[in-house]
Amino acid sequence: MAENSADPDLILDAISYVEEVHRAETAENTAPPPGTAGRVVAAILADAALSESVRRWARERRILEASTAPPVPPPIDDVYRRVSRWLKTAEAATP
Repeated sequence: MAENSADPDLILDAISYVEEVHRAETAENTAPPPGTAGRVVAAILADAALSESVRRWARERRILEASTAPPVPPPIDDVYRRVSRWLKTAEAATP
């Protein structure tokens, strides 16, 4: 994980992914509650396969480029479902 946690591009990709899953799940244009996104991002960074999936998703959607188009939610696949579960668990644990 030390390798992934030091990769600023991957961290931004993971934050963007978590925020997009949160938006898709809540139908709100908001970020997850404070602390929640950080826990889920850390879980993504700890898993090499998830990290690579998130990196690929971000690269395909060019998330760091400015656009007036609305964000496209991630595909609902295993990665999405895992992140969604983690978000729900982390949000429930946040006071």
